[in-house]
Amino acid sequence: MRPELKYLSDQELKRVHQKALDMLWDMGMQFENSEARDYFAKAGAVVEGDIVKIPGDIVEKALETVPKRDKFILYGRTPEHDVKVSENVPSLAAMTMATNVIDIDTGERRPATDRDLEMITRLMERLDTITSASALVTPQNVPMDVSDWYTWAISIKNTTKHITGGAVGKEGVQDAIKMAGLAAGSEEEFLKRPFISFWVLTMPPLRVDENTANVLMEASRYKVPTVISSGGILGITSPMSVESALIHTHAEILACIALSQLVQPGAPVIYSSFVRTLDMKTLCVAMSSPESILMRACMGQLGWYLGLPTEMPMNLRDGKLLDAQAGFETGMGGAIGALSCDFLVSMQLDMDLTVDYADLVYSNECMRQLIRLVRPLHFDDETLAYENMVEVGHGKTFLETDHTIFNYQEEIWQPQIIERNTWESWSERGKKDIRQVAFEKATQMYHELENTEILPEDVRRAIDAIAENSAEKAKNIKR
Repeated sequence: MRPELKYLSDQELKRVHQKALDMLWDMGMQFENSEARDYFAKAGAVVEGDIVKIPGDIVEKALETVPKRDKFILYGRTPEHDVKVSENVPSLAAMTMATNVIDIDTGERRPATDRDLEMITRLMERLDTITSASALVTPQNVPMDVSDWYTWAISIKNTTKHITGGAVGKEGVQDAIKMAGLAAGSEEEFLKRPFISFWVLTMPPLRVDENTANVLMEASRYKVPTVISSGGILGITSPMSVESALIHTHAEILACIALSQLVQPGAPVIYSSFVRTLDMKTLCVAMSSPESILMRACMGQLGWYLGLPTEMPMNLRDGKLLDAQAGFETGMGGAIGALSCDFLVSMQLDMDLTVDYADLVYSNECMRQLIRLVRPLHFDDETLAYENMVEVGHGKTFLETDHTIFNYQEEIWQPQIIERNTWESWSERGKKDIRQVAFEKATQMYHELENTEILPEDVRRAIDAIAENSAEKAKNIKR
C-alpha cells in the first residue's frame, strides 16, 4: 500500500466538507457569468443577482458523475506518457506563467522569451519524472493580450507529454483544442485522448469571474480536463486561520465541480489548490511557508476524500536561487506532497516568478528520490530473503551473495547528480556543488535539443497560424 500523510482525521474531513456545503448554501458563490448562473438556476439553486446559493444535493450529484481517481487517465500525446493515476506514483507537473529565467549563457536573470519556452519544454520532454510539461514561462516578447495563444502553440509543438495551461474565454479554449487537434492528426483523434487541460482559477473569497466560467464550461463541453484550483491568501483573501481557509477553498472548488457537471456530466476535473500565506513584514506571498505546505497537504487529502485526482503546488520555492533555502523548501514540500497528492507542481523559484534551467534537472533528481520514498513495501518471499539469511548465517557479509547482486540496483535508488563519493574524489572533479552539476547536465541537454523538432513543418506552421490570427478574438473577449 502506498504510504500517505494525513493531517485530517476522517471526522475532520467530513466536518470540512459539510461546512463547505453549508457555506455554498448560506453565503453562495459569486458567478459573474450569466450562463453559469442559468445552469445553476435550472438545477434548483437560488440566484440572487450574481450570487448563486447552491444546495448540497447539486454538489453531491456532481460528485457522483465526475470521473474518479481510480479510473482517471491523464493523457500524453503519445501513449507512453499516459498517467493512470491509481497505478502511478507521484510525478512532477510544471507550473505555468513565470516571467523570468536565469539565462543559460550569462547566469543573469532576465525576461523569458518564446525561445526559452521552446527549449524548456524540450528539456521537460526528456526528463523522466515530469508527466505534465506545461508552459513554465510566459514569453515576454510576444503581445501580452495573446500570450496564452503563443504559449499553447510553443508547448504543443515541443512535447508529447500532457500540457496544462490557461486560456482567455471560450475562444481560447477552442483555439487550444484546434492546435492540439493538428498535433494529434484531427480534432476527433484529440478528443479520444485529450492531452491538454485548462487551469480554472477561482478568485477568493467565493468568486468566479466571467472568463474563468467560460473556460470551465467550454472545456467541460468537450470533456477536456480542467484543473480546478482555489488559492486564497491568509489574512488577505482568506481569514487568518488555516482551518477556515480549508473550508472556503474546498467550497470554491466544489462549486466549480458542480458547474462542470451541470454543463457536461462526466467532464473530467483535477482537484487543486494554491492556498498560501503572506509575509506580513515584506508583504510578499510565501509559497513555501510551513502553513502553505500543510494547507495544500490538507487540500490534497480532501481531494482524495472525494475520490478525485489531485495536483498541488508543493515544490514551489521562495528562494531566489538554487541554494540551501531552495533545497530545504524542495525537500519539505516535496516529501509532504509525495505523501499527500498525485501531481506535484514544481520547477519555479522566486515565488513562481523565475525559472532556472538547472532547476529542471535538479527537480527531476529530487522527484526520483521521492518516488522511491513512497514505493510500497511488499512482504513476499523474495523481499523477505529468508533463504539468503540462512545461507549467510551469523556475523558474515551479504555483499557477494546472488541475492545482493541481482537486487541492489532495484532496491537502492541510484543517483544521477547527487554527490555520494569521498571528499577526495569530489575535489578531484572540481568541487562542484549540486547547482553546478545540474547546470552542466542541463546545458548539455540544451545544446543536444537546439535543432530538434517533433512535428512536421506543415503542422507547426498551421499551429502557429492559429496563434498569429488570435489578436482580433482577444480584442473582442470581455475581460
